[in-house]
Amino acid sequence: MMKAQKFVLLMIAAIVVSLSASVGAQDGSARAMGLDESEALKTAQRWALLVSEADIGGLNELLLNNYMHIHATALVESKDKFIEALKTGARKYDPIKIEDSNVRIFGDSAVVTGKFALKATTRERVIESVNRFGLLLIKTQRGIQVASFQATLIPQPK
Repeated sequence: MMKAQKFVLLMIAAIVVSLSASVGAQDGSARAMGLDESEALKTAQRWALLVSEADIGGLNELLLNNYMHIHATALVESKDKFIEALKTGARKYDPIKIEDSNVRIFGDSAVVTGKFALKATTRERVIESVNRFGLLLIKTQRGIQVASFQATLIPQPK
């Protein structure tokens, strides 16, 4: 029992140290190697444009190979499945305009959150809603790439 407790405490300490290093990397000297807020926001806006235009080539470059797309409907898709739906026309998005954005930098990674009004057509069904979203961006050797997207429906008053 004591070994398990020591192991858990050691793991918690390692996580705290790791997170502290990431947060500490936000000072001016370390930021030159990581992302900055304007780069992250531009990448999020580029993601929205590429999705709206169903730009398959652009999305293939921007999305990491293990990209995960979590829709507000709770549907989870890999990069390949998400792009395939756009490529075949099974899903079409009206222009996505990001609003109320917030960027948090963690060294070579960033989390961009905000909201957007969604109008999409999927299997001849039109979906309209307002969603909150989160995008996880990572600076790689290929540039800034999107690792994950998740949307959450904002309930509308009746």
